[in-house]
Amino acid sequence: MTRALTLTTAALLAAVVLAPEAVATLLVGDYAGVGALRDALPGAFADHWRLGEAAVSGELADAVGYWAAFHVVKAVLAGALLAVLVAGLGRVRRGAGRVALLALATLAAVVLVANVQGAVAPLSSLLSMLPTQANDLALASSGTPAFAALVRDFSTYHLAMVVLAGAATLTTAWLAVRAGRRGRRAGAGAAAAAVVVLSVVTLANVSTVAAPEPALVGFLRG
Repeated sequence: MTRALTLTTAALLAAVVLAPEAVATLLVGDYAGVGALRDALPGAFADHWRLGEAAVSGELADAVGYWAAFHVVKAVLAGALLAVLVAGLGRVRRGAGRVALLALATLAAVVLVANVQGAVAPLSSLLSMLPTQANDLALASSGTPAFAALVRDFSTYHLAMVVLAGAATLTTAWLAVRAGRRGRRAGAGAAAAAVVVLSVVTLANVSTVAAPEPALVGFLRG
């Protein structure tokens, strides 16, 4: 890899890891960082379940705003990193440098997809940060407008992955066909394997979108 490509990649990698938390705090200002957000979530969700209203308000609204900003910043930076790496692949045709670029590009694509999904439905994204007792409170609120709103958001969260993983599946399938036509059997095989994995991910999320409430209940219990 060239020196410029190496330095740009290193700078963007550092930004993807370090910048989202700081920028989200600067833009939203409700939390000093992800640790503070995590500490505040059980109480924020408890208040939300207690009210039982569909609209997210109070401290939970602040948490959702912070988490959305975090994901947007991380998605933008991951997209910039992916663009740089793809451009680098156009110049580095073989050797260890190309393998490293491919590995980093795959990682950047995964980070991009995950953070676009989180930005689309930050409320559901926050659920993974809740302790078990907070999940029990959510389950106890079943039948309220608050729980119905969460079910809808959970469906949106997985619908975003259907679109993203579906697009990735089609793109990777095209790359597999292209590599096969050029006689690159190893590349075609790797791309074909990736298509299988992405197809499974897409179908799993389709099933959740089709029946979001049982999937959400299972998630909260699990």
